[in-house]
Amino acid sequence: MSVRVETGWVWRAALAVVLWLAGAPEVSASGEHKVPDLRGEGTTKAKRTRAAIRIPLTVHVATDADRLAVDPYRLTRSVDRTNQALAAYGIEVYIARITLLPEGYAGIKHRRDRRRLAEFAPADGTIHVFLVDTVELGSSLRTDRSVRGLHWRYRGLRRKLRNREYLILGGDAPATTLAHELGHLFGLEHEDGRQNLMCSCREGPRQLFTRMQGLQIRTGALAFVQRTRGRV
Repeated sequence: MSVRVETGWVWRAALAVVLWLAGAPEVSASGEHKVPDLRGEGTTKAKRTRAAIRIPLTVHVATDADRLAVDPYRLTRSVDRTNQALAAYGIEVYIARITLLPEGYAGIKHRRDRRRLAEFAPADGTIHVFLVDTVELGSSLRTDRSVRGLHWRYRGLRRKLRNREYLILGGDAPATTLAHELGHLFGLEHEDGRQNLMCSCREGPRQLFTRMQGLQIRTGALAFVQRTRGRV
């Protein structure tokens, strides 16, 4: 997907920073932003051998006025922390594409906002990750509470949105949130225990998946690869 962005120096600098942090070559933001394809770049052969299952991410970065709505350093920290947790189970995620979202997506508060994001998340063989400022669970009638991240899957009747799902990371999300939401995408439920990555109350320096959770994640990752094969 291509996203049209402003051509001023602020936008070019912001885009260059995001791509540099992701290990990508700089891409010009003049007129049309063509999404870079970074599959296999920045990963050594040894690392690819160890990670039998490699899953691409498409990262969508929210914008607000003349700036990024989020700290782009969160992206690399989150991916690194996720791969630390997944390494024991032969899984690696990597950034395949980065896009800048148009203005108006920095705050995701209602169901209609989540459906709007789905327009940017086709079933293309990648896991779509949205970096936004705020995420809230709520409806058009009320706001329930703020959350740090969210796994969303469309369950309605609109043919265009069938099979679409994605992850959202809020501006205050710690580096473990991406791993937590990927766990949901691959079939895990919430767990108790402050050292467990699937606990909403997780804390401390050493938060992990249990061996059983890791095996479930591997099964879910294999299923994702099989059902999306040929779409990337």
